[in-house]
Amino acid sequence: MERVETQGATSPLKVEAAPHPATQTRPLSELQARLGVPVAAELLALAMTHPSAVGEGIERTLLSNQRLEFLGDSLVGAVCAEYFFRSEPQSPEGALTNRKISAVRKDALAAAAKRLKLGDYLTFGRGEDVAGGRERHSNLSDAFEALIAAIFLSNDWAATRAWILLALNEELHKDPSTLIPAKNRLQERTQAMGLGVPRYATTQPKDKIQWFASSVFLGDDRRGQGEGKSKKVAEEAAATMALAWLEQTAILGEAASGLLPPNYEK
Repeated sequence: MERVETQGATSPLKVEAAPHPATQTRPLSELQARLGVPVAAELLALAMTHPSAVGEGIERTLLSNQRLEFLGDSLVGAVCAEYFFRSEPQSPEGALTNRKISAVRKDALAAAAKRLKLGDYLTFGRGEDVAGGRERHSNLSDAFEALIAAIFLSNDWAATRAWILLALNEELHKDPSTLIPAKNRLQERTQAMGLGVPRYATTQPKDKIQWFASSVFLGDDRRGQGEGKSKKVAEEAAATMALAWLEQTAILGEAASGLLPPNYEK
């Protein structure tokens, strides 16, 4: 694939000088030096531009990283699918699908983005920045996918594939069971035990901005609590506590404090 030529071309990112209400904390030249592969400067800048910065750039940004994210999503999916296909020749289609989904889920890509410190290089509108946009998993995973597209358009398939495998090395080699969300594991466990579907009660305390508290009930009994910056995080924490409770009752050989049905076999 031909390298994208950017010299002499008019930047689609700039049209006129203006004050800079958008925010970026670290220079992109620093990120470029850390990537290990060359990326066209225009593409790198675009990959690190969040949609909230459109119309707020140093010279009035007109485009965000959304189109690059679209391409990067397909690229990372293809690389991970090929990797699991080749590395797990005995795994059936369903298992391979689950492995791929786990590796490319937003939380996994956000973890890879955090290792690269992409949040430090993103350009946001001030509102999103103040609201904690640099730590938001959706922003980080989108930026990671956009960066993959920028690398692909600046290099070739082989270089892009090698970079993705290196960047996602941790996610590709994790124990598959640890990649399944706690809520899913809890529901599978309780249904297998005849306890039905866990019920969540999640609230947002009035005295805390962007903070949630959740409780999970098995039957009428609360078996887990959790808090976090999002409803998802709070419910995951509650489910994790409930799983720990189920594990503890199994270790102690108790009938889950009377919750288990009489015909349940340990």
